[in-house]
Amino acid sequence: MEFSIKQGSPEKLRTGCILVGVLDGGKLTDSAHVLDKAAQHYISEIISRGDMTGKAASTLLLHNVPNTTCERVLLLGLGKRTELDARQYRDCMRAAMRTLQASNAKDAVLYLAEVPVKGHDSAWCINQAVIAAYESSYRSDQLKSTPEKDKKPLRKIQFGLLNGKPSATLESAVKQAVAIAQGMALAKDLGNLPGNVCTPTYLAQQAVALAKAHKSIKTTVLEEKDMQKLGMGSLLSVTRGSAEPAKLITMEYHGADKKQKPIVLVGKGINFDTGGISLKRGAEMDEMK
Repeated sequence: MEFSIKQGSPEKLRTGCILVGVLDGGKLTDSAHVLDKAAQHYISEIISRGDMTGKAASTLLLHNVPNTTCERVLLLGLGKRTELDARQYRDCMRAAMRTLQASNAKDAVLYLAEVPVKGHDSAWCINQAVIAAYESSYRSDQLKSTPEKDKKPLRKIQFGLLNGKPSATLESAVKQAVAIAQGMALAKDLGNLPGNVCTPTYLAQQAVALAKAHKSIKTTVLEEKDMQKLGMGSLLSVTRGSAEPAKLITMEYHGADKKQKPIVLVGKGINFDTGGISLKRGAEMDEMK
């Protein structure tokens, strides 16, 4: 999926769908007002009938909106302006992306960066929209003998600006969000794999592949003999119960100033069960990975 930022008035854009926001009580956002004026109050008339109240995360897809060049207009309820916080905005984004994915639109322009969210700027809003788009399109079908063909036509999303050119901050927000979303998708892929596929060796191979793909990443994998020399008996005693050899993976990302103190994250890659099975609830036990 492609993401970019576009400046222009919504009624003049040729796209599969234009998304604008509606606040609680049917109040239109700036871009929605511009679109409504061009459409000779077509949108506000629909709202007056009660089809869209502006309730948070509600959606209404319109076709053949007068005096516009887009194929569809998607109205997204944002709730009360004073209550639009990070959690509610994410819920709205997920609802919008589900509706867009279910439509037959090949591309869309979203006018949502103009809506103020408590404690966050436009760059954050765009960031969350990109992540929501990736989440809505994610499918775990890597182990299917015949994976389903991607029937989702949505391939391109642009973030519309009524005024001003796209700033470097907003452009950076898009790139950063794409990187985060791709990382989340990789984590989901690994988490959805069974233990006989996602072994310590497989996990190490993925870490090495990341380092090969990105020059800023350095990956080091310690084998069992290396850990024995370091006296890592606790770790090795746990893995002794498996035929699969243990791996200790270190990934270093060098992207900050050399004078900046390093940030260290320590995690544990679980390839099957973490123990304590008799202490856990029986429900969905068969789904554990």
